[in-house]
Amino acid sequence: MCYTQSMNDPALEQILSFTESPVAGENMEVILSHGDIEYPIGVYKITLNRDHHSHVRWHWHDELEYIFVEKGSGTFRISDGSYDIIEGEALFINQGMLQDAHVSEGYDTCVYYSIIFHPTNILAYGLTRLCSKYLTPILSNSKFHAYKITDKSTLGSEILAYIIDIVAINRRKDMCYELLTKEHLIHIWVLLFEFMNINPAELGDIELMRLSLDESRSKDAVKYIEKHYSEPITLTDIADSIHVSKNECCRCIKRCMGMTPFEYLLSYRIYRAAALLREASSADSIADIAIKVGFNNTSYFNKVFKKHMGCTPKEYRSRDTYSY
Repeated sequence: MCYTQSMNDPALEQILSFTESPVAGENMEVILSHGDIEYPIGVYKITLNRDHHSHVRWHWHDELEYIFVEKGSGTFRISDGSYDIIEGEALFINQGMLQDAHVSEGYDTCVYYSIIFHPTNILAYGLTRLCSKYLTPILSNSKFHAYKITDKSTLGSEILAYIIDIVAINRRKDMCYELLTKEHLIHIWVLLFEFMNINPAELGDIELMRLSLDESRSKDAVKYIEKHYSEPITLTDIADSIHVSKNECCRCIKRCMGMTPFEYLLSYRIYRAAALLREASSADSIADIAIKVGFNNTSYFNKVFKKHMGCTPKEYRSRDTYSY
C-alpha cells in the first residue's frame, strides 16, 4: 500500500493538539487530509500490528471522531474508560478527549478508519438555539465521552453503513462528496440521539465539571512532560506545573489516563528514544540516546526500553520494521 503523507505534514498538525502525529507516517494512509476551513474533515486509515507499530500514543484534538475497525480488534482508552472495538464495530469519540489505542489482547493486528470532523459540519456555531438543542446534549455531556456502536440493532447498523460510506465517497471523491459527507454526518447525529437514548434534562453538571478539570490538568501535565522529558523532572515539577499537590496530580492523571505521571514520562521517553533509534542517519550511541531522552543510567534505560518494546535498544535499531 502506498502511504501518501508523513507524520510531519502540516495538515496533520492542524488537526492535532500536538506538534506531531501520534501515528508514525508509514502506518497512516491519508484518504482525505483535513485542514480546509471550508471542509474541515479528515479521513485516515491506520494500520496497527503487534510486530510493527502496535500503539497510538496519548493525544487529543478539538474535533469529533468516528472510528471504524475494518480488521482485527483495537483497544481505545478514553478518559472515562477502555473500549474493545472488533471488526465491523465503530466508536464515537467526543471532542477534546484524551485517547490512545493499541492492538487488543489476543489479536495480531487492528486496521481502522478514523473520520475526524468539526461540529460546525453539523451546525454552525452562530445558531445558538439549535446548537443548544442538538449539539450541547452530546458535546457537553460527561456521559458521552465515547460510545460503542455495533450492528446488534437497526440503528447501529444504519450508523455503521453511513460511516463506511463516508470513507468510500471521500476516497472516490464522488460528485458533490462534500455535501454527501455533510448529509451523512447530520444523519448519523440524528441517529445518535435515538441510539444513545439522550435526554438533555439529565446533563450532570457536577460530574461534568470534575471530569473536565481532571482532563484539563492531565492535558497540561502531558504538555509539560513532552516539553521537558529530556530534563531530570520530578513529580513535584509536574504537580507544580498544573498547580496541585503531588497526590492530586497522581490521582487526576490516573483517573484520566490509567497511569501515573511517572509512568507516562517513562513511556514518552521510550517513544522519543525509539524515534531516534529509527533514524538511519543517526550516529548517536545507545548511551547518547539514553541521555538525550532523560535517562542518566544506560542500564536502567535498557531495562525500561525492553519492558516497553519487548527487545533491547540494540535489537530494535537493527530491525527492518519498527513498532510504537
